Order: sequence, then C-alpha cells, then structure tokens
Amino acid sequence: MKSQSIKVQQIEKSRTAVLTGLANQMRREGVDVIAFTAGEPDFPTPPHVKLAAIKAIEENFTHYTLLEGIPELKDAIVQKFKHDNNLHYESSQILVSCGAKQSIYNALEVLCNPGDEVIIPAPYWVTLPSMIKLVGATPRFVDTTSETRFKITSKQLRKVINARTKVFLFSSPANPTGTVYSQGEIEELAEVIRQTGIYVIADEIYEKIIFDGAKHFSIGSIKQIKDQVITVNGVSKAYAMTGWRIGYLGAAEEITRACAKVQGQITSNANSIAQRAAVAALTGSQDDVEAMRKEFEKRRDFVVEQLSKVSDLEYGKPQGAIYFFPSVKSCVGKRVNGKLMKDDEDICRFLLEEEHLVVVPGSPFGGKNHFRMSFACSMKELEEGMKRLRSGFKKLDAGF
Repeated sequence: MKSQSIKVQQIEKSRTAVLTGLANQMRREGVDVIAFTAGEPDFPTPPHVKLAAIKAIEENFTHYTLLEGIPELKDAIVQKFKHDNNLHYESSQILVSCGAKQSIYNALEVLCNPGDEVIIPAPYWVTLPSMIKLVGATPRFVDTTSETRFKITSKQLRKVINARTKVFLFSSPANPTGTVYSQGEIEELAEVIRQTGIYVIADEIYEKIIFDGAKHFSIGSIKQIKDQVITVNGVSKAYAMTGWRIGYLGAAEEITRACAKVQGQITSNANSIAQRAAVAALTGSQDDVEAMRKEFEKRRDFVVEQLSKVSDLEYGKPQGAIYFFPSVKSCVGKRVNGKLMKDDEDICRFLLEEEHLVVVPGSPFGGKNHFRMSFACSMKELEEGMKRLRSGFKKLDAGF
C-alpha cells in the first residue's frame, strides 16, 4: 500500500480534542473528571434562534442554498459589520462558511503559495500552524511574553517581515491568552501593514466576550489597509452556537470570490437551517449575548480570586475570550512522588492522574511551560475544578 501525503503526516491531531476525548473516556469509565478544556460556551442557544431553525425545518428549508450564503444572512452580516465594527462591505464581499475555521482556511488557501510565510504571534490558536502547512506555506512565529500581555508590537512585526511574507494572522480577543489590543496598538500594527503591503486575516470570533469595559476595535476598519484585511467572524462563541457551524468573512470582492471558488470544491454551502438560525441571531435581541458576557466575567473574576491562592502559578487577567494561560515554570524540574516534572506536558498529566482535572498543555499553543484552562463551564464545575487545581499545585509546591 502506498503512503499517505507527507503534509498530512506532518499534521498533529488537535491536543484539545485529544484531552477532551480522554476526559470523556474517563467519565464513561466512572471517573469523576473535571475538564477545563473545551473552547465553547456552556449556555444553550438563545430561544429565538432555535425557533428560527424549527421554522426553517417546518417550511422545508432543507435543500442546497447559494454557495455564498442565503441573501438574508449576507445582508444581516453586512449590517452587523457596519453597526458593530465600522466595516463597510457589500453583500458580494461576504462569504458564509461552515464555521470561522473554514473561513480562515479558505483565505489562507487563496492567499498563499508554496514558500510564502505567514506570521503568527505566539502563543496562538493551536490549529493555525497546521492550517498554514496544509496550504503549503510556512508559519513564522513571533514570541510574545506576559510582560507585554502577550501582544505583538509594531517593532516586532516590522522586523520579521521579509520578501516571502504574505499574511499576518491577527486575533483580538485572542485564544489562548485572552489578550485584547487597544485601538492605538492596532493602529501601530496597521501602519506596518500599509507600508509592507502584506495581508491580514483578522480572527474576531471572541469580539463579544470582552471585559472590564474594554472596547473591541476591528483592524479592517482602518481605511488605509481595508483591502488588505480579511475579517473573519461567526456565531459560535457569542451566541452559544458552536454546533451550528456558521462562520463568515468579509474582504475585497476579488478575495471573497476566490474564497468561494475554494469552498465550492470542498463543502459548497453552509447548512441551510443553521443559516436561517444565524439570521435570527444577528438580527434579533442581543440580550442573551450580554447576559452570557456578564456571566463569563463573573466566572473569570472567580478564577482570578482562586488563582491568587496558588503560590506556584504566574497568571494574567484576561480581558476577553474564555481562557486563562498560567505559567508553570516555577514547577518545572521538581520531582513529585518520584516523577520528574520536565515540562508543561508532565504537569498537566500530573493534574489529570492525581486530581482528575484536565487542562491543556501550553506547548502546542506556542507557550512552553504554560497551560490553557477554559472557564466556559458552570460555576459548580469551576468551584470543584479550582479546588482540585489548588490541591494539585500544593503537592507540586511540596516537591523538590
């Protein structure tokens, strides 16, 4: 039998999915596991959105739609971009896809040739390097630190750009760090982008989950670089619609048309029923969105209070998204119960085996000796999970 493609062999399976699967397997075996892994809200989809989907089914809206998306959803996205983001697109510049992940992949496929480089600030969403490799390009990582709240600076960006650079992948609020860039910081990055002519794929999926009065600012709203920016969003995080698989992008028309060509050969249109539901999400009451945001902020503040009691953890307070990204470097090199904690992978496995608590190692996110923990779970789970976290790090602290 002949071998599989080399590029697929080089792609790792999602570490988040692996650990979530392991937690589910342990639960099936009767183990009481708390998982801080999933990047999805635990809330139900808002009632008026579900009713729109039911109505779509009752009206037999169950066949293929236009590849680019149904007109009423594209119009709703145009208005959303205008109202929320100061982005001015025509319907012809919008493409609806099977999730924001597909929107990003479509854009990478359209923009990149073999040998091109794509800049990713690290830490990064774990999927991005694999996407870049799948389209034949090369990821170029730019390390950020907790001292700068994990933000890439305009100086760093300018320094890493070269003749092979094609795309800058930008996200605010960011996964896994919860970083939110200010308008001024984004404007400084935009000036480098204007001068160099590179493209930006702006992942704004967490824009509605933002705290402390911070304001989301869309890099594509800067007129000087508008045609260089592909803005990606979706309904998964803001509306608790992860399983509905609706994402979208707005871009210069020639880019949107090219992305539609790619999508037409892979999935064609997004789910017809979910598209009708997404119309209701974007055009209906936003009260549920704000209620969820407030609850996430409450949970975040609870985790901050609990982490302050853990001596061996360094952490930042996320301004957005649904994750903490603490450092465990003070525990690396310790030996506990005869086991050497060589890195974040060992520490996360220790927490799983010793406390039945699942968190994700930071290394696959480009953040060695950190771990990612989601607070998108119930307060009851958070309370129990934080007890286990404190217990585990008390044992690690006692190591030598």
